This record gives sequence, structure tokens and C-alpha cells, in this order.
Amino acid sequence: MRESTTGLATLTRPRILHLLTLALLTRTSIAVLPITLLVSLAQPYGYGIAAIVNGTYILLLAFVAPLRGRVLDRFGQRRALLPMAISAITFTILVAVSVTQRWSWWVSLLLVIAAGLTSPPLNAALRTSWRTVVNGEEGPLKIVHSADSVLEELGFVLAPLLAGLALVLLAPHHAYQLSVTVYVVVIVNYLIAIWRYNLGQRIQAGEAAQSSVKNGSLRRWVGPLAEPRMLLIMAPLLVMGSVFGGVAIFVPAVTQHLDARSWMGPLLAMISIGGVVGGVVYGAAPWKADLWRKYRILTLGFAVPACFFVIAQPLWLLAVVLLCAGLFVTPIFINAFLLVDRDIPANCRNEANTWVAASTDVANGVTAMVVGALVAANQWTAALGVLSGCAAVGVIIALINHGRQVTAEPEQRGGSVGNLTVPVQN
Repeated sequence: MRESTTGLATLTRPRILHLLTLALLTRTSIAVLPITLLVSLAQPYGYGIAAIVNGTYILLLAFVAPLRGRVLDRFGQRRALLPMAISAITFTILVAVSVTQRWSWWVSLLLVIAAGLTSPPLNAALRTSWRTVVNGEEGPLKIVHSADSVLEELGFVLAPLLAGLALVLLAPHHAYQLSVTVYVVVIVNYLIAIWRYNLGQRIQAGEAAQSSVKNGSLRRWVGPLAEPRMLLIMAPLLVMGSVFGGVAIFVPAVTQHLDARSWMGPLLAMISIGGVVGGVVYGAAPWKADLWRKYRILTLGFAVPACFFVIAQPLWLLAVVLLCAGLFVTPIFINAFLLVDRDIPANCRNEANTWVAASTDVANGVTAMVVGALVAANQWTAALGVLSGCAAVGVIIALINHGRQVTAEPEQRGGSVGNLTVPVQN
């Protein structure tokens, strides 16, 4: 009860509640954009062209996110986010104009590319700032990271529902115009909050935590990926992304094949539903184990149920497997962000936070293509076997992932609180 009360008190602090609300609105509005854009472009050009434009936007957000995070680390959030936001807003508005006026589809594609390249990495910026917001307190830090990840998972549920509602009530191009308007409003409010709470101070090289990497030139090129700890953090996320990508293709294909389309939505929602439940439980539970030990246990919690995909041919059993694995998705993300905050040098944490999401997206695309080829050939058992194989790799990673062997000592991490904390009144 005391833990719950402490958590509630933390989450109702005015600046934390304000930032969490902005985070939910921002992520949901960004997730609505590609859905309404897809349908808007499909009307005049068909789904083939629409998928090319929409897929390009999503891939850019995934692959370029770490580079945008590096810009934040290099110049600081306050200096980098404003020009990035202005550019992204301008190009996104031009995309809306191109869709409404039915310009050539390749013009929309070029504008989408420009918007994707300049889109500000707000997720990474916020997660890097949480330690500042809670003044370095470890208990509240876990609570806000947990709430943040739960709200992100909730956004995955809300976005398609809101996009679908807009498309029912409005013409597709008007639905996209509305989603762009909301996107602009929430981005502006996020920027105002950064200045209001004095977040995003640039970390000087001399103030940053000590790196475990001896080769400084390597780190200049690959950033946090030169850190052994970062690779260990990413390994379970690659496994999860592989499973996500396969499931996203397998479920629509198998429900259509079995003429059970009513199962499609519930099955796709199972992982997110489990993620919300698991995230709430993990955030409230007083689990005092070392972060790396938790990470290994949570990875096993996801991977072990997922190993049973290969026998989950009845749809009800597939739903059970998805739900059981989904319970550990959000806790894994929470733990990953806490490990980045604790064990990755402060002057590359924005980029490191972007890699947490980007690693799942990259693996997602690879497995989606493999599973897509198998289901196209009606190799349903083989497709499920690929998912189980990915999960088996996750089990192996969890058993050998001894993160503490490369974790810096507390005095080496240094600077996390002292260098980042700016006193802010509640």
C-alpha cells in the first residue's frame, strides 16, 4: 500500500503529470499520422503507392532516429529540438497540402522523406530528462519510467481507434488534415514544456560519465553502440522486434485464410493488452533485484511462452501465447530505459534511448519479410516455427546475458544526478 501511495504521489506531481500527458498526446498523434496518410493516399493512387509512401515514412523514423538522437546529444535538446520541430511541422503541413490538392505522389513522397528526416526524437528527449524531473531520486525514476512505458503501450491501442473514428466521421484527406493539426499543437506544447521546466541541458564531454570503451574514435562513429552494455541492452529487444514483425504479418494472413476475420483485431491487441497489464504490475511491484538480473528474468518471461508459437495453431491458443508473452513487453522496455539511464554515459543517452525503439523496428522488418514469404506459400507451421525460433534465441540470450560484468562502478557512472539535475519547483 505504501508503494502504491508513493507511486501515486510521484505521478501527481504537477510537472510529471504534465509531461506524461504531453507524452501520451504526442505519441498518439504521431501514431495516427501514418494511418490517416495511408488511407488518404490510397483514394487517388491505390494502396500500392500509398504503402510505398507510408512505409518510407515509418522506415525513416526507425533508421534515422539514432542520428537525430546524436544531434540532441551533440547540441543539447534546447538548441536542437526547436529547428527540428519547425522543419518537421513545415514539411508535414506541406504533405497535407499535397494530399488535399492531389499533387503527384512522388512529391508527397519527397515531402514525407523530408518530414521523417527532421522529425524531432521526442521520446528519447523525454526519457533522457526524467532523471532531471525527479531530481535524481531512484524510486520515483522507476515509477515515471514505468508510467511512461505503459502510456506508450496505451498509445498503440488508442491511435488506430482514433484514426478509425476520424476516417468514419470525415473524408480521408480531412482526417489527415485533422491529425496534422493535432500533431502541430502537441509538438508546440512539448517545446514550451522543455523551456518551462528547463530540461535538456547539454552535457559537456568532461562532465559525462566515463565510458567503458577505450577506443574513442570508434565511439565517435557509432556512438553508444560502441558500449558493450548497450549491445547487451539491445539483444532482448531485437528478439522482441523479430516476434512483433512476424506476428503483424501472420495474424492478418491466418485469420483471412481461416475466414475468421473477427479474430484479427483481438489477436493483434493481445500483446499490447498484456503490455499494459504487465507494465502496471511491474511499476507498482517492490522488486529490489539488480537491474541486469531483472532484465534476464523478464526476457525469459517473454521468450519462454513465445517458444510455444509453433504449436499455437488454434486461434484461442495463439491468443493465450500472445497475451502471456505480452505481459513482459512493457517491463522489458522499462528496464531497458532504466539501464540506459544508469549505465550509458550521459553525453550519448539521447541516442542510446532511440536505439531501444529502433532495435525492435529493424528486427521487425526482417522477420516480417520472412514470415510474409512463408504465409504466401501457405507454410503456416513453418511461419510459426520461425517465431518460436526467434523466441528460443531470446532464451539463450537471457541465460548468457551477464550485464553486470560490464557495468561500470557507481563512481565511474558519475554525473548522472549532479550534472543533469536542475532544481524545479513542483
